[in-house]
Amino acid sequence: MLNYAAVNLADKDLLYGKEFLRNMRDEQRLTLISANVYLNGTTQLFAEPYVVKDVAGKKVGIFGVTKPMFPTKMADAGFEIKDPIEAARRMVQELSGKCDVVIALAHLGLNQAKNLASEVPGIDVILSGHNRTLSMQPEMVGETAVMQAGAQGKYLGQLDLWVGDGTVEVAQGKCVPLSEKIADDDRLSHLVKEYDQAIAPGKAGTH
Repeated sequence: MLNYAAVNLADKDLLYGKEFLRNMRDEQRLTLISANVYLNGTTQLFAEPYVVKDVAGKKVGIFGVTKPMFPTKMADAGFEIKDPIEAARRMVQELSGKCDVVIALAHLGLNQAKNLASEVPGIDVILSGHNRTLSMQPEMVGETAVMQAGAQGKYLGQLDLWVGDGTVEVAQGKCVPLSEKIADDDRLSHLVKEYDQAIAPGKAGTH
């Protein structure tokens, strides 16, 4: 319902296992991506490494990388998370020639996302996750804008770009608090109430 362009697989997602993720992908029509999550013991990626979207006449390449975590648990779930820096370099090499904008969804934490920007030039935007850090506006690391919108859906990160011939510039960036000043979407609010009632009858709206 939120119509995400892409969903980067992170460590806690992977612990649910291959079958669950494949079912979610197919049933909910989710575009799962990851450039460094492999089927354990193979050279085969579990998901597509990237997706390319046409936005206002520009080609936008989006790839995902995840911090290596819980190697034993990952192996039990059927996965191996390999070096995100190496994967990002490979993605930049592949996408830079055919995309106007290259975006990394980096489940690394903000500090390691900044390190990714330093180590791998050619990424225009890094949207970071993994920890609860909130950056109210993007930080430029070289030519890369790095931003993280906190945790638990409390903020909406907004980043507006000017894209010209071979140039990408940040027009503005901010994190918008999702407070009572912003009305709930009726359909999503109804789903949340249904979920609350299913897991904790009598406590709907408290989660």
